[in-house]
Amino acid sequence: MRAPEQRTTPGADSRPPAAGPPPPAAARTRRTGPRGVRTTSPRTAPLAPLAARLRPLAISAAGLLAGLGLWQLAGQRDPVLFATPGRSASALVDMVQDGSLPSALLSSGKLLVIGLALAIVVGVGFGLLLSRARLLRASTDWLLFALQSVPIVALAPLILSAFGFGLSAKTLVVFLTAVFPVVVNTAEGAHRVPTTLLEVARTFRSSEWRIWKDVLLPHTVPYAMTGVRQGIAMAFVGTLAAEFFLNASGVGGLLLAAGTRFDTATVLGLTVLVSVLAVALMGLGRAVERHFARWRTVKA
Repeated sequence: MRAPEQRTTPGADSRPPAAGPPPPAAARTRRTGPRGVRTTSPRTAPLAPLAARLRPLAISAAGLLAGLGLWQLAGQRDPVLFATPGRSASALVDMVQDGSLPSALLSSGKLLVIGLALAIVVGVGFGLLLSRARLLRASTDWLLFALQSVPIVALAPLILSAFGFGLSAKTLVVFLTAVFPVVVNTAEGAHRVPTTLLEVARTFRSSEWRIWKDVLLPHTVPYAMTGVRQGIAMAFVGTLAAEFFLNASGVGGLLLAAGTRFDTATVLGLTVLVSVLAVALMGLGRAVERHFARWRTVKA
């Protein structure tokens, strides 16, 4: 005979746990990970990117304050050779009040903008052309590096003597000092376009214009903007050099006049002003690069 089945009723231990209220958000986010490491709270998560953004600004501010402090100490120890920041700022204010600084900035700015614009247009265009014309690149590559090594500042008196002392001759000096970094960086960037992209474009029977527009230009923009930023710094040097020699005008003329009378406050003030303007223009170039090359992460 088969033994009768024994039915058991579920006891207290076998009952499912009663559903209670869910744990609070803070408790859920503080659960430990695989090795007992606590996860990051959502309240502190946004603080990490903010700290990463503020850290470079804090370092830059600390360096600026340290530089101003050293400048102040040097000016107090030797007031003849080094004017203090206060004296330099006062000299700039005086030039603004008498109108000499605004007119000088307008004259130098006009020369800088024209020469730099020509250098960017010619440099980017010729750099792209070098990347597509192999024979032209092979025949002029050595010439570019040879001309880039020539000190245009030393040739500025000869250029001004040959072409006159007007705006066109000074623009030529600025153009020659700024164009070579733009050409070299643009050609290098266009030359480094991945061959797979070009092969895919040819497979889909893209025209030469489409290859330039969709492949070459987007990939070359970061390299070209690096050359433009270098060209901006060189354009400032070319502008001051063109204004120094013979027909002294603009900011270069003010620097030359202040140097002849040993006015260190004016010299240092104008030098800092030119440096600030150069940094601002290079920052603008970096912003343009980030706008047109969003696909590439640009590191400062």
